Amino acid sequence: MERLSAILAASLLATPAFADPVSVRLDLGGSFEQAAADSIDALLGYDTRQTLDAKARLMWQGGTGALRFETQVLLGYQSGDNVGYGAALAGMTPPAPPPSLFDLSTVVFSDTQQSMTLGLDRLSVSYASQNIVLKLGRQAVTWGSGMVFRPSDIIAPFAPNAIDTAYKPGVDMAYAQVLFDNGNDMEVVFVPRRAVAGGPMVWDQSTLALRSTLLLGDFDGTVLMAQDHGDTLLTLGLGGPIGNAAWNVELGQWFLADGSAPLNILANFSNSGTIGEMNITYFAEYFHNGFGVDTATPLDALPTALARRLATGQLFNTGRDFLALGAQLGVSAAIAISPSMITSLNDGSVFVAVQAGVSLSDNLDISLNASKGLGPSGTEFGGRETSAGSGVYLRAPTSVSLNITRYF
Repeated sequence: MERLSAILAASLLATPAFADPVSVRLDLGGSFEQAAADSIDALLGYDTRQTLDAKARLMWQGGTGALRFETQVLLGYQSGDNVGYGAALAGMTPPAPPPSLFDLSTVVFSDTQQSMTLGLDRLSVSYASQNIVLKLGRQAVTWGSGMVFRPSDIIAPFAPNAIDTAYKPGVDMAYAQVLFDNGNDMEVVFVPRRAVAGGPMVWDQSTLALRSTLLLGDFDGTVLMAQDHGDTLLTLGLGGPIGNAAWNVELGQWFLADGSAPLNILANFSNSGTIGEMNITYFAEYFHNGFGVDTATPLDALPTALARRLATGQLFNTGRDFLALGAQLGVSAAIAISPSMITSLNDGSVFVAVQAGVSLSDNLDISLNASKGLGPSGTEFGGRETSAGSGVYLRAPTSVSLNITRYF
């Protein structure tokens, strides 16, 4: 209760008289998931799960002159099987390091069937002039040209199968950007973190990054240098047009503290057109995961470097080579259908998903989503074995969900 009071007080103090009116995003949703009999879900007693979710995001922003502030409070409620399943699954793995320096969230109440959380997802102050931007506090930054895989987005990236990508999780950081008259820019970010909750700030858990965008004629280039979780990253990116289409390539060379040097490779192509009276955008993306292993490696034998990146939420797949295909078809001005597919090029397993979005008005949207992993046990999307010979696999369940979003 003390933490809850502190969060509410901080949000009120961050809302001075010159703030804009409060805006609200309300999400109401439900999901049904069916897991295979040999999955870890079934082992924990959650092979079939039904869950209701509700989230309210209250957003304030404002300022005067070059000084601005932003505050977002996120209230979440969940009822159903995923509450107990999440707790049971978390109890089987070591706790991950805190994702941010300060713990600005609290559990209002929780049991095996329902939970409510309250947190500050944004709390920052910024200064912006014609050529300089400075921002301090809980915020979000997005880097890279990935459409499904995001290897150079090293600060709280979205998972490849993420459905709602409207808001990244906020992270405590110091951010600076210098804008040059020729269109180039340079960004510097420092993300301090702790090794354990309540402990001191630790450099080997923190991130210090320098990123520059360069205009090279018809091409866009990027250079990213970072010290992240005790390792070093150098990423070079290049993109440009091919007629009306666009392409991007990223090479991310890691230099790990253990002496190894995995290389991530990302390449994608995107275009748009029409099918009859309908607009369509489509893409293809290849990703080589330099941290990845073959499908015969069970989860409890993953290399330390890969396990660490999975724990920090910077990687989401354990395999090596993937091809993602996707499209968005505008059936009408209010209806869009977005099918997608991710294939493991190493074992042929596939993750398929489709999303149907309906815009009922300027402030009311409905989304229907379905996804399924296809492939035999012992493959990337058919399920990786938890331990050699256990016959228990970790895999994405067959999932159907409905979400209603209302803006106020």
